[in-house]
Amino acid sequence: MIGLVWNERMMKIAEVLRLKWKWIAAGAVAVFVLIFAATRMARLGGSPAQESRPVFEVQRGPLTISVGVSGTIKALDQEIIKNEVEGQTTILYIIPEGRRVEKGALLVELDASKLQDTLVDQEIRTQNTEASFVNARENLEVVKNQAQSDIDKAELAYRFATEDREKFINGDFPLQAKQAQATVTLAESDVKRAEQRLDGSRKLAEYDFIASLELQADEQSAMKAQLDLETATEKMKLLHDFEYKRQLAQLESDEDQARMALERVKRKASADVVQAEAALKAKELESEREKTRFEKLQEQLEKTKLYAPRAGLVVYATTADSRGFRGNVEPLDEGQVVRERQELIYLPTTDAYKADVKVHEASLTKVTPGLPVTLAVDALADRVFDGRVESIAPLPDAQSMWMNPDLKVYNTEIRVVGDTDGL
Repeated sequence: MIGLVWNERMMKIAEVLRLKWKWIAAGAVAVFVLIFAATRMARLGGSPAQESRPVFEVQRGPLTISVGVSGTIKALDQEIIKNEVEGQTTILYIIPEGRRVEKGALLVELDASKLQDTLVDQEIRTQNTEASFVNARENLEVVKNQAQSDIDKAELAYRFATEDREKFINGDFPLQAKQAQATVTLAESDVKRAEQRLDGSRKLAEYDFIASLELQADEQSAMKAQLDLETATEKMKLLHDFEYKRQLAQLESDEDQARMALERVKRKASADVVQAEAALKAKELESEREKTRFEKLQEQLEKTKLYAPRAGLVVYATTADSRGFRGNVEPLDEGQVVRERQELIYLPTTDAYKADVKVHEASLTKVTPGLPVTLAVDALADRVFDGRVESIAPLPDAQSMWMNPDLKVYNTEIRVVGDTDGL
């Protein structure tokens, strides 16, 4: 019984819900019909004010997406006049900006007073080093002559020592030996003759034919002859056994000393010549260095006056440079100090121009090389120029990042195409 009662109640509830949804759907359809009818009536039978509204027929066409940036117009090709004087110098004269000049016109004159003083001092040093170089060159010739003279003298002494040794071996000693042998031979003859005379005197003395004094004299003569023979024999022995060896050793020593002296003289002469050549080379290099410095100072002095390499319109580099420190560049003027390699003046060389701009990193996806560009110039408000993107820097501009680390812009070059008259 409970189950039947529950089913009847559920069926009644469902029936009530179906009726409600039918009424809701019918109401929605009625509202939609009313809205549609009102809209249709407004289009077909509206008031005159509504019919006069401006309308435009929707059409398919290109959608222009633009990126607006500012930049600087520059000549595409130009002569850049730089300061080539080393260090820092002061501008004494500079031609007014915007003036048209002819080739060879004086553009800038820099202070040259210090260079002139330095040039005078350098000229003195150059002359002194040149004199030292000439002196070293002459000294080298003197050293060479002296070295050759010393070598010739030492060679002559060595040759004489060698000849003395050979002369003693092959000449003096054989002669002395012959003289000693001759003396011994004569002494032997004297001994024989004295002995023969003594024998005769002794026989005569036996018969009292001679006095005893004569016999004694003959005996003394024989004794003297024997002593002379012994003396000559000893001298010849000394000559062969001692004097020959001693004299030969002395001559050989003299020859060795002369040979070593010759080697010493040659080495010393070579060292003196090398030293003189090194001194000459050093003086030559020093002279060339001072000459180079002198010529460089002359060139630096000439570079204190900058002339126009061609005809053109004078544009100060500070005017064309839009960067500088925090966007502020001190304009060029007389009395201003400039550094070496600093750009001073631009002279445009052609009628072609470019625009240097900075593109924010958020717009890089919209800008590509070759993309057409429309340029507007403040000075020519009534004209519009056409351009083309030439290049985009691969890295952000370092100076902009240094000034603002959160700002990343990329240097972009745009070439102006078409009519550039007036730029």
